Amino acid sequence: MQVWRLALAGLFALFVVPLSGAVSEPQPDAPGAPLRGFKLRHWSVEEGAPSRINAITQSQDGFLWLGGVDGLFRFDGLTFERIGPAPAAPNRIVVARLLAARDGAIWIGLARRRGMLVWRGGKLIDPGMPNPSREVNDIAQGPDGAIWVSRGGRSETSLARWHNGQWTEFDARSGLPEKPVWNPLFARDGTLWLTTEEAVYRKVAGQDRFEPTGIVTLPRATLAEGPDGTIWLTEKEQTRAIARAGRLIADGPRFATPFGIRTLFDSQGHMWGATWSDGVFRVEHPEQGMHSVRGGLLQRLNTGNGLLSDPVRALFEDREGNIWIGGEMGLNMLRRVPVVTAAGIPSNPATNHMLAADRDGVVYIADDHALYMVRPKADPARVLKSVPIIEAICAQGEGIWVIQRGRALRLRSGRVQQTFALPDTFAANSCGEDRSGRLWLPALQKGLFVLERSKTQAFAGVAGKDQLPGNVAIMADGRAAIHFRGKMPASAALPFLALTDKSVPSDGVEGLLAGRDTLYTSGAAGLAAPLLRGQPLLSAVQYPWASSLNGIVQTAAGDTWAIGDLGVLRMRTEDLGKALARPGTPLPYRVFDFRDGLASFVQKSSGQQIVAGGDGRIWFATRGNVSSIDPATIRPNFRPPDIVIKGFRTEPDSFVPGAKATIPPGTSQVEIEYTATSLATLDRVRFRYRLQGIQPAWTDAGSRKVAVFPGLGPGTYRFEVQAANEDGVWSTRPAVAEFTIERAFHQTWWFRVLAASAVLGLLYLIYDLRLKQVSGRIHNRMGARNEERERIARELHDTMIQGVQGLILRFQAVADRFADDAAAQALLNPALERAEEMLVEGRERVSGLRRSRVRDFQEELAKLMRSDIYPQDLIAPLSVQRRPRTISDGLFDDLLAVLGEALNNAACHSRASRIEVGLRYGRWEFSAYVRDNGIGMSAEILEKGSPKGHFGVLGMRERMLTIGGKLRVESAEGFGTEIRLTLPAKVAYSSKRVRTAEAFSITL
Repeated sequence: MQVWRLALAGLFALFVVPLSGAVSEPQPDAPGAPLRGFKLRHWSVEEGAPSRINAITQSQDGFLWLGGVDGLFRFDGLTFERIGPAPAAPNRIVVARLLAARDGAIWIGLARRRGMLVWRGGKLIDPGMPNPSREVNDIAQGPDGAIWVSRGGRSETSLARWHNGQWTEFDARSGLPEKPVWNPLFARDGTLWLTTEEAVYRKVAGQDRFEPTGIVTLPRATLAEGPDGTIWLTEKEQTRAIARAGRLIADGPRFATPFGIRTLFDSQGHMWGATWSDGVFRVEHPEQGMHSVRGGLLQRLNTGNGLLSDPVRALFEDREGNIWIGGEMGLNMLRRVPVVTAAGIPSNPATNHMLAADRDGVVYIADDHALYMVRPKADPARVLKSVPIIEAICAQGEGIWVIQRGRALRLRSGRVQQTFALPDTFAANSCGEDRSGRLWLPALQKGLFVLERSKTQAFAGVAGKDQLPGNVAIMADGRAAIHFRGKMPASAALPFLALTDKSVPSDGVEGLLAGRDTLYTSGAAGLAAPLLRGQPLLSAVQYPWASSLNGIVQTAAGDTWAIGDLGVLRMRTEDLGKALARPGTPLPYRVFDFRDGLASFVQKSSGQQIVAGGDGRIWFATRGNVSSIDPATIRPNFRPPDIVIKGFRTEPDSFVPGAKATIPPGTSQVEIEYTATSLATLDRVRFRYRLQGIQPAWTDAGSRKVAVFPGLGPGTYRFEVQAANEDGVWSTRPAVAEFTIERAFHQTWWFRVLAASAVLGLLYLIYDLRLKQVSGRIHNRMGARNEERERIARELHDTMIQGVQGLILRFQAVADRFADDAAAQALLNPALERAEEMLVEGRERVSGLRRSRVRDFQEELAKLMRSDIYPQDLIAPLSVQRRPRTISDGLFDDLLAVLGEALNNAACHSRASRIEVGLRYGRWEFSAYVRDNGIGMSAEILEKGSPKGHFGVLGMRERMLTIGGKLRVESAEGFGTEIRLTLPAKVAYSSKRVRTAEAFSITL
């Protein structure tokens, strides 16, 4: 049976396969596909774009200017800003042509006999062009900066020039016919070319007159200059070269084209044309003439493949190389993108796209029923129309393997070399040939099969339902690595590397990825290298791109390419190695996604999902199609974006345009709106800003185009913002905005002075009231004490003193009776004398309780200092500073007692050789001190107040607190002691007259 099957397979290989394996021509793009290598984007009238666009240009600040029936607009890539009057206004303008002059001005050609306008300095200015015609046909600028305007309608002067502030008109005397003029074109050599309804004219640099070229043409023919200086003429149904190097040519290249009303050559030398009724066309190599058309190098873009409208009136290339197309229904943009969809390969197959590349760099692409081969620098060509369905393809030396149900084909250069029979009981999930020539075929539940020496058999030790072999990858050393979705095979010695979801740190194996040096696995947790020491993992938390990668390829140029959920990734292989060696190391990378031409998402399939071709192109499969990226065509954008400050916003409905503003007082939050004029990739532009004086460091704003600053006070501020393009090139100079928040009346310096004065006055009033309360309380207390003393004095006088005096008189009468008794006299007389002394002393004490309220504190203190109990050689004369004041009667005795205690301590305990006592009658306070040069006080006494069993210092301090004063003791052992007491003036002095300055000083 096996022999019969091999014979049958051989007959099939001899007769059937060669017939279907002939290489076919590259297939054309599918109908409706946009231009290859470009991404089409549009802004329709419904999205706010102007309709019936007649002209497009770009100003020096990067804005795109649009003119048409709806008026004049400025576009930053997101929003359309109207310039000038609205369409319903009486002075509405209809724009026919636009020109961005080299001095920054925008020249605007109008229809309906309105002439010209100029946008300069933020204003529309009428330059006063004479004899305006029905419509301005075209505007051009000469090498000397002069502006040339060609005009339509019937006029004797259809060409005018603005130079040095004056207009000059050209009529028949200059060599031009009295007919409308179109398309003035200044060539690189300075020659001015233009067309009329019938012919082509030119004016050589240095000449004053125009000369006919003898070239007959049709009305509205257009001119364009190629990159080599060739002048091309486009008229109805054809384009031809008419001059080269300043010389007319009669037999130059020509080819059929639609009727182009506007043509241009882009920065890569390709010709573009806008047509009346069939969109735009593009010719890659017009110098090849008809060969370029026959070779499929003429491409068209119209409503059938995405254009908003077929009538096109405006065509323009901006400084980033984007092609802008203006039509009836809005604005279109074609941007060159690196991702190019493969030509001729059907989209959305029933199963998946499959990829493989042989050692010669030939790429093979397979879908359900066909195999395509892509030679270096060529488009895909079909080499096999297959029945049955292709299940897998993989590399095999100089060719590839094609696995189908029941057979395996070995191809080389697109042709079948051998056919091998396979069991028809399983479907291969993927395939891979190892260094020993064994072809491994994982088949999930059916198990693992191997084709070796022309025989296919199930690999022993792998049970399909338990192990579920799903994917195979061939590592750099030629060994096979097989991922098992179930259990690890039980066999100890395996001719391949076995991996399961649990044996790698990537949290599953969504991608089994063979690199040039090692094997990678990618899962939900990130990208792992299980064969490296420590099985390093690039965590998806730190590297978001690293999760769920389905394919990887590393090139000899040092790049690593991968495909995953984010799109196609590119990074340096060296950087990847550094990150794996030290996870967490920054890893620069570039993502190519739908903005770069990617038209579908990664397909979650086994087998290779990304391969490198021999010409350097990177091919990758997605759900919808197969695409490629040519790294050689990726040119970094070294031009940083231009930044424009749009204005300031303080309220939702208040907007101040411009980069300078004066903001009304009371504003606390300011929003600054800005943008960058990177028209094609504005969503990839990153910003950073700072507010000098408030935020000295740069704040990363990402793609946000507004900066919000809350809590700002009055003052002048300087705002700076920088932008980086999609390649990370930052603007060298920041855009600057300055704004001033005016001060409200309550924020001025004079208001603050008045407010501070009012606060100080209020504090003074509070202090004065409190002082009066304290002073009144003390005086009341002292008054009550004096009244009590007077009452006690009266009681003592009326009772005890009078009684004692009566007793003395009676004892004296008794003594007189014993006048002759010497012994009795000796006993009575001393007692009577002592009684007299006690009576005198008692009267003096009672008299002390009723002393006069007006006493001289200085004199009383001096008497105390002259007391016999103190050594007079120690005490210095009393020192008095400032004019003496009368001490309040209620405080008199307390102050005298405190000073007496201090003087007594100094005399008895200090061992001093000198004691000084002083008084100072200050304006805002009264102070007194007792100072000695004795042994001083210990730190313990200073802390506790008095030695154990003594209450001198503590009692003095309590007495001073009671009367509203303070006591301060300064001393150090061996350096003497100073006891100083202080009282507020209003409390200490009996006079109620205290100056305002004194009270103010007390408040302070």
